[in-house]
Amino acid sequence: MSRNVQHVRVPISEFSDERLDTGFYSQAYFVTRDQIEKSGLSTETIGSICEPWQFGAYALCNEIEWADSETGVPYIKAEALGSPLLNESGLAYVTPRTHRLLEKSRLLPGDIVVSTSGTIGLCAVLPEHINTANSNQDTIKFNPSAAGYDCYFVSAWLSSAPAQVFLNREAGGAVQQHVYLFNFKRLPLLKLSPTAQRYIGDKVRQAERLRERARDILQSVRRHHETLIPDFRPSSSKWNSFRVNQKLMADVIVPHFYPPTVAEYLQGRPNESLINLCLSIYSGTTYAAKEDGVDQTTSRTCTGQFPRQPFNRVISPSRTDLDLAPHDLILTNAAHDKAYIGKDVTYFHGGPRNIPSAKVMVIRADRSRVPASYLFTYLQMPVGYVQIQSAIRGISAGIRGQDIGGIRIPIPVLSDSDKEEWLSKDRLMLVAGTAQELASHLCASATALVEALIAGEISEQDLTSAQQALESGNRDLDRAILKSLRRAEDATQPLIPDIEALYALLDDLDQEPVE
Repeated sequence: MSRNVQHVRVPISEFSDERLDTGFYSQAYFVTRDQIEKSGLSTETIGSICEPWQFGAYALCNEIEWADSETGVPYIKAEALGSPLLNESGLAYVTPRTHRLLEKSRLLPGDIVVSTSGTIGLCAVLPEHINTANSNQDTIKFNPSAAGYDCYFVSAWLSSAPAQVFLNREAGGAVQQHVYLFNFKRLPLLKLSPTAQRYIGDKVRQAERLRERARDILQSVRRHHETLIPDFRPSSSKWNSFRVNQKLMADVIVPHFYPPTVAEYLQGRPNESLINLCLSIYSGTTYAAKEDGVDQTTSRTCTGQFPRQPFNRVISPSRTDLDLAPHDLILTNAAHDKAYIGKDVTYFHGGPRNIPSAKVMVIRADRSRVPASYLFTYLQMPVGYVQIQSAIRGISAGIRGQDIGGIRIPIPVLSDSDKEEWLSKDRLMLVAGTAQELASHLCASATALVEALIAGEISEQDLTSAQQALESGNRDLDRAILKSLRRAEDATQPLIPDIEALYALLDDLDQEPVE
């Protein structure tokens, strides 16, 4: 049986007495290096311009004390590195004592963190609003700003496909891949003029500000709704037997289906079944993959906030009545792919056509009666999650629409003016979702600009001219550059679908924070 085997011929002059493994001599490395040389762009190594640092003594891992977000210091592991920005939902926290102990892994705003073990090459810049942080032994830190580098540009460069080739080349190890401090220092940095760096770096900075805006809105909406939801204090007593209200009985006679702590919680409080508060509750359908098809939301895109991109691309079904609509709530309906049933209730804010997969359940609120954002908040709270978990049935574990529909929702008694404010929170959620989506587009744009530079599709002078025009208040060149960028999975689609919406949201960032 013949096999297609790719051979890479390596000149003797390229061989190193340090490495003989094939990864060090990959074709991708030689192609990428040649592309950069042909582009006329120059590089210099990280170690030649700054001194990266690492964790220190591994034995100190035994001294780590964990804390919560209220009292602790942010602690960065690979799951918090969103390339090129920090994924703050993935942060852990350590006590101030641990932070003082781990002196060699401290971070300040502007420092760049790179994962160098396991998943190689994830990176992020520590943002200004985090005054200090710490990081684990599987990351390397550096800050080239003293050498004239824009750290946000550097993070975009490290997130790009060419830089990832260099990072993967340096990775070695028989069982688990590692990049060590000595070979991290020889990684190249793309050397551009300060103005061109600023143009790309500002895209990442704008994305960071949009994410902060989305986070502020989300926290504000949640705080408002949480004040209307009574505290859930499960009874400490053990229930050996209990009575179930006949009106709440379903076609299941399993104790966990009727949690007594929830019955105790709802007793004497006005409440409605979820199905009575919804226009529909349904699961989607999985369609065949198609590169130029429509987006499909899967369990992997459920985040507990807004859907994670990129979505799957699938054939476009003729039926449109099951398409996702703004304000829909989506959650995983079965245990698979490391997904937890109902854990990450996610708010869909709109965008291009998007259809749910068979592993996703959609909850569409009757927003004339209850805000979708109120249901979103409630279902993510402990009392809501307990009810979702109680609805799981079957040997393979899953939830059905009729079972989820039986969840009871406490309904606040509000005056007309308070109810109007209550219902208005959904509009803010669309703003937050749009900000989060545009932040993702801007991050992708920053890495796409790096790749376009190396491919010769755009010049350093183009970026410099666009940045100078922006600083004088003219967006024409910036608009033209952004419009030229295309989605990696579908070159017919622009990377930023609505650039004017982006500009409008960026112009609004300087207004007062959401209360």
